[in-house]
Formats: sequence, structure tokens, C-alpha cells
Amino acid sequence: MTAPSKPRDEAEGGPEPDVSVITVGRDVRPELEFCFAALEEHRGEITTEVFAVDNASADGTADWIRREHPGIHLIELAHNAFTAARIPALPRVRGRFTLFVDSDAYMTAGALPAMVAALEDNPGWGLVGPRLVYPEGDLQLSCRRFPPRAIPVMRRPPLNRWLEESAPVRRHQMEDIDHSIGRPVLYVLGACQLFRTSLLSRMGSPDRALGWGGADDVDWCIRVWDAGAEVRYLPEAEVIHAYRRITKAASPLSGKALRHLRAFGALQWKYRGRYRELQRFGEELDRRAVA
Repeated sequence: MTAPSKPRDEAEGGPEPDVSVITVGRDVRPELEFCFAALEEHRGEITTEVFAVDNASADGTADWIRREHPGIHLIELAHNAFTAARIPALPRVRGRFTLFVDSDAYMTAGALPAMVAALEDNPGWGLVGPRLVYPEGDLQLSCRRFPPRAIPVMRRPPLNRWLEESAPVRRHQMEDIDHSIGRPVLYVLGACQLFRTSLLSRMGSPDRALGWGGADDVDWCIRVWDAGAEVRYLPEAEVIHAYRRITKAASPLSGKALRHLRAFGALQWKYRGRYRELQRFGEELDRRAVA
């Protein structure tokens, strides 16, 4: 990849960009180099402003961004806020659309223009998520139904040995669908989500209690649906995601695993009165997809 130049329309107060990009990282400078370079190389005619939120890195990431990427808006946090670190960037976005992109997610040719075009051409769509692939090119399952209550236990040691391929897990991960065809879905993974900035006034800020392990992805997309807009899986846009399943590899009692469990518990508690509703809604989306 070529080294990124300054983002077009980077200056706050300048022309309104098409897309406001928010990425969050902690001690991931090599990932950010690829992320920024891929965004610059593959955005086509899309104008952007980029916000990089540094989650109290100790590897010199913030100094590197200031030195090598002066056109990127750097936000430094004194502590690790995980994905809730997006919150201070949101009031500053000016683009018609906002892109959440993880530091280990890399645009491919045509991906961002395809996502922008999808929202421009479909006024009822509020958020789109691309087809995610591993660096080797294999499909990464990225659209989901509402998670069963036991899913965190089923997908980590020791029970994952027997339950990782169970019917509830496979259904949650939508392994029963054709991932080459776009469709409405309850939620898509937060590694890469493009949404209408105008929805923020109805959605509010991300929930800090859910900012770990993907619980925030579920909540954010449900808020899009609750705001009256659709969430769509968009396979014609492809993004490389160098995904590391940290919580699966960790001990069930590690700090990372426990944070994940707390966030998932907070998600289930938040939607405790809507569990059946969301299950039924997922079934309705399945029917819409084949209609």
C-alpha cells in the first residue's frame, strides 16, 4: 500500500466531507499504519475527515500520528475506554455519513464508495456493514441475529470444544444464509459500520457499559432500527479484518474474558424486556430477505 497523504477536507470548519471516519486503538501503531493507508488508497472520490482516538497507548502511537499524519484529528484519552472511546469524537463529526472502522480493518478497492452509494441510493437504509474477510481471503461471518443468553459461555473454554458448532451458535452467526447476497439484518459487526450521521440525534451516544467484546455492536444497530432506519449487510463492499479472538484464547477468568462477560450481561439486561421481540424481529428479517 502507498503511504497515505493528508485526507481531503481534513480541516474542521472546512467543506463538509462525505464521510467522517472514527478509529480507536491502544498500542496498535502497525495496524493503524495499514488502516490509514488502505483508507487513503481505496476511498476513490469520497472526501473524508479522520478521527483517531488513542486509548492511552504506551507505544508512542499519539506522537506518531502527530508527526506522520498531521491532517488526522487526534483525540488522546488518559485511560483505556475500549470502544466507548468513540464517544468524544462523535460531537465533532461533520460528514453526511460516519464510519466506525477498527484499527485492524482495511478497506479494499471500491468498498467505501460502494457503502456510500448504498446509503445515497436507499434513503430508508441507516447503516451498512460490508462483507468481512480474513487476510487470507476467507469469509468472516459478520452479520448476526440477536445473541442467545448463553452464547459467551458456549463460545469460550471449556464448553466451546463441544458447543462452538452447535445449532444455536450457528444460527446466531447466520451460517444458514448465502453471504454473497445482501439483506436486512439485526446487526453487523462493528469492525466496519457506515451510518447516516443524521441518525445520531435519535440514537444518542454509545453505551459505555457495553464497550467491550461486541455487545456495543448489537446495541448500536438496534438503535438504528429503533430510529426508523434499516441495517443492511452489503457483500459487494469487502473489507479485510485481521480479527483476533482475544476473549476466546484467554482464560475464562482473565480480565479480558470477565470484561466481555460483564458487557454481554449488561446487553442482555438492557434488552431483557425485548428478548422475544428481537427474536421475532430476526425471523421477520429472514422472511423479508427471501421475499
